[in-house]
Amino acid sequence: MRKWLLILALAGCLIVVGCSGGSEEAGRGDGHEDDGGDTESTKPLIGSDLGHQAFQSSTRLVVPGGVGTTFDRVGRVLAGLAEGTLGVRMFVNQRPGEEGFVAWRDVAAEEPEGHQLAYVTEGLLYTGKIGPEDFEMVAQTDRGFAVLVAKGDPEIETLQGDDLDDFGDFVKGAREDPGFMEVADMGPETVYRAGTLELEDELGVDLSPKSPPHKSPVEAIYDGDVETALVPLDWNLYGDLLAGELTPLAVLAGRRTPELPGVPTAKELGYKVTVPVFGGVVAPAGTPSDVVEELGRAFVGASSSRAFQRALLGTGREPEQRGPEKFRAYIDRQTELVEQTNPPEEQ
Repeated sequence: MRKWLLILALAGCLIVVGCSGGSEEAGRGDGHEDDGGDTESTKPLIGSDLGHQAFQSSTRLVVPGGVGTTFDRVGRVLAGLAEGTLGVRMFVNQRPGEEGFVAWRDVAAEEPEGHQLAYVTEGLLYTGKIGPEDFEMVAQTDRGFAVLVAKGDPEIETLQGDDLDDFGDFVKGAREDPGFMEVADMGPETVYRAGTLELEDELGVDLSPKSPPHKSPVEAIYDGDVETALVPLDWNLYGDLLAGELTPLAVLAGRRTPELPGVPTAKELGYKVTVPVFGGVVAPAGTPSDVVEELGRAFVGASSSRAFQRALLGTGREPEQRGPEKFRAYIDRQTELVEQTNPPEEQ
């Protein structure tokens, strides 16, 4: 009898201990869930050295490209470098579509609190649906390069029947047959059309700038619509250049690009023509100035790092920094430039 009583007593103790352990684990589970919740009472706010509380536990940087694109790569590196300075987690969202409009529209509609940002390019100047006035300029972080290219495959006859091997051939052809050497670009009210018109002035010839509908400038070359195109250097173009499908004639920038070290700039060849290709970070219009300033310091610091410089190798871009005020002034100048390039409607 005593043996059975002892067994029952031990069983009771085990049941009590098991219940206590379950309660403790349940408590730990509740606590973990609270830590990860989104309620205002549990969401930490991180103050800055300026004394504001704008930065929540996470900030998002929206890029106008898909996963694996150059802009995605740039955004991820910038976010990773800036989040330590800001003291927040920074996530990158990819929203491709309509040459950047989808990404920029979505961010412009967000509350101006400093935790929804966008990576923008020169495309912001000419989407026609949204523009610099919809944002506060945070920082310029990088710059790109515009390249004048021609058909590179010798088996495919060009419009003139002769290959364009360098910028000298381009100038010779344009002067010998004015109006025949056409240049495809990104269209009116773009920095690329401004570059084409500036090149016309420098050469003193008619380049008949075109933007064929429903195709890119490079596609216009491949389809035989034009001899040359003025386009930004990116992964796709770089691949075509390496494969010999296209020939680079000149870089329209202040200096040569590391990806094409043997290709001279137009300036080196005696023509003072540059096309401003840029990248940077913006916040929705109305974001408080102290928030913009702090974000600007973080992203200028990020883009000044060697890690960012190394990350841009092979992308056709390189670091270049401007803080909020200088970036705004730069954008204003480029906006004035592209507004002067809207001629009568093309035929």
